[in-house]
Amino acid sequence: MPSTQVTTEVYFRPSALAGATSSFVLMGAVASIYGPLLNAFSHRFNESIPTVGLVISVNFVGAFLGVLLGWIGVKRVAGGIVLAAAAACMAVGALASALMHSWILFLVAVFVVGLGFGGLDFCLNTLLTRTSEQGRALRLNAANAGYGVGAVLGPLLIIWLHPINYQTIFVIISAAGLIATALNHGVHAPALGGEANQRRISMRKTERRPILITFVIAYVLYVSMETSSSGWMATQVHDAGYSESIGSLVTAGFWAGFAIGRGFGTPVYHWLSDKILVLGGLALATILCVLAYSGSLAPYAYPMLGLTIALVFPMGLLWYTELCPSDSDGIALMILFMMAGGILGPGLESLMVSDFGVRVVPIVVASLALADFAVFASALRFKSLDEN
Repeated sequence: MPSTQVTTEVYFRPSALAGATSSFVLMGAVASIYGPLLNAFSHRFNESIPTVGLVISVNFVGAFLGVLLGWIGVKRVAGGIVLAAAAACMAVGALASALMHSWILFLVAVFVVGLGFGGLDFCLNTLLTRTSEQGRALRLNAANAGYGVGAVLGPLLIIWLHPINYQTIFVIISAAGLIATALNHGVHAPALGGEANQRRISMRKTERRPILITFVIAYVLYVSMETSSSGWMATQVHDAGYSESIGSLVTAGFWAGFAIGRGFGTPVYHWLSDKILVLGGLALATILCVLAYSGSLAPYAYPMLGLTIALVFPMGLLWYTELCPSDSDGIALMILFMMAGGILGPGLESLMVSDFGVRVVPIVVASLALADFAVFASALRFKSLDEN
């Protein structure tokens, strides 16, 4: 029995947990800059707004493959090595993004950024869910709060440097990626290949399958909603008559709400269950997106949207972990397929904007939030595999 515990449980030293949080900060900054820079990309590469909006989807195409490579990596080598490689990949891709003058080559560089993004996202969340159950919610929420902090810093950096100087922003991100590479040490995370608990879960895959499918669909919808709202809100606010700086501030406000929500996630979790936090957040998100259809309300509704959906991702992971304990492969599949949401959501927004205009953005997001609520609510019918 002791040997099984060693192979199953991951341990983060304090410095390593700080490194994990720093990596989330980097990921948040990357995720938040594309939306406020769409107009700058349009002018720089002489492409239409719906066309440059696809840069968000390209990032997540890379992230999808990055998750797959990260999944293979953690099964064969120590988790710390995979984390360092993913951060280094983001650094290389960001530097290339700053240097490219061709639209196609720029998209290739963004794809490489996405590879590192997906690898980090998968590895960090998978390893954190494999830590000791005591304090697991705190570690998940604290590290993921870094994502919100980074996502606030990204738009503020754009305001400070001005969107026309986006190359400098990518150089800064590249340097941050190198720092994150160095910080990802002190993680005790053996390869997953021989994990005994995972073999036990796999033997019950018939019972696990409907649970896993439900959560995969729920997370695809969640990421579709998050990326399509954060990627397009600045453009919608600008279209409503506000300046580009206001659009960037609204995006920063969205991510500030995100960071605050996750920062208070642990004490709130002591009062409310993970299920209530997930379903309540999505219900409020639907209402706020409808309000954001009004140009005068959008600058206020979007920051509140960030606050309400902040806990959906980490609490959803805890919900799944309660239903399927020690199911690292299931979490891997969830994170792998949720990256499809980053492709589908912004892609759907680009298509709808090209047909109906920018004002359709909050309607698409509201529809995604409502659909996600319905799918997560359907998971209430499941019981933990340990109880069956």
